[in-house]
Amino acid sequence: MASDKLSVYGQTLPGVEEIAWLEIRDKFPQAVFKETLFAKEQNGIVIFDYPGPITDLLQLRTTEDVFLHALSIPKVSRDWRDLRLIADQVQKSPEFGRAIDNVVEQRKGKGAPSYRIISRKYGSHQYRRKDLEQSVAKGMKIRFPKWRPVADNAQIEIWVNLLGSRVLIGVRLSDRKMRHRYKKTLELKGSLRPSVAAAMIHLTQPEPGDRFLDAMCGSGTLLLERQFAGAYGQIVGGDIQSKRANIAWDNLSTQRKDILEKEITVCHWDASRLPFADGSIDKVATNLPFGKQMSSQKELQRLYPAFFTELERIMRPNGKAAILSSEYDLVKDAIRQREGLSILGGYSVSILGQWARIYLVERS
Repeated sequence: MASDKLSVYGQTLPGVEEIAWLEIRDKFPQAVFKETLFAKEQNGIVIFDYPGPITDLLQLRTTEDVFLHALSIPKVSRDWRDLRLIADQVQKSPEFGRAIDNVVEQRKGKGAPSYRIISRKYGSHQYRRKDLEQSVAKGMKIRFPKWRPVADNAQIEIWVNLLGSRVLIGVRLSDRKMRHRYKKTLELKGSLRPSVAAAMIHLTQPEPGDRFLDAMCGSGTLLLERQFAGAYGQIVGGDIQSKRANIAWDNLSTQRKDILEKEITVCHWDASRLPFADGSIDKVATNLPFGKQMSSQKELQRLYPAFFTELERIMRPNGKAAILSSEYDLVKDAIRQREGLSILGGYSVSILGQWARIYLVERS
């Protein structure tokens, strides 16, 4: 369904919301940015207006879920009065009704739908999260008396976010397939979430003729996401552990044959001695070992300078790399030693409960 303007929000991993907006803006130039929010260390949120078919929003790859923005209350009192206000708005708000109507139109099947309320509460309030959820349920029961509340597998999901003094309610457009978008043969511990990998790929500004490299590919998530980002010249990945390189290839091979194109190679190598000619790589995205992934700090101190030396050598002029690490000083010190590399910017993101940074690096 197309509408003159729908209020929508995407839910991301913490810190990815700003990159998600870059993807939204590029894919849907008519979208209008509204704001970003932060749900503690659980999620980032990007709110925008969107004039197109709502099913097209499911093409987004940097987001984990997409919602129609159903209700927003900028400031609540944090006392019991909030619950009456929220129940009343769910019952009477035209905006809430429009969001519900748009989602119901996409639903298959006849009759009164089932629905589920999912709530999250951050901050100090006089009431509990369960009380918040019950206030929304009360409004729903009055507004849609024939609808069936269920505990799971609901046809309609209503997500309630209480972020301190801000209330944000959305009706979910996506399902679990948006987060878990492909099945891998084997997932390695510490593997990137697909949405974070997609964010890194987007920052490299993929182009059809690119020769793309992930020098430490692990289970191959970045290689998979580069395929979905559009046409390319060649995709190359590798890992110092031959077992991991084999797993990455197996994961790539499980995709449909119309997705798994030619010119994809996975190798066993040492990322500090890469088998490429000078200036032969256009774009790079790599998740460097950091934190608990590698116990030896001495090994990291050896690896980082060696990797960035190779990165400077193999990337073409103006080539871009998205590098993820929580070893902030090691990254900056290694890049300072390379006259041909510069940091264009970065984004702090939460990875498996640990904060790290995606550095956007250019070969100058």
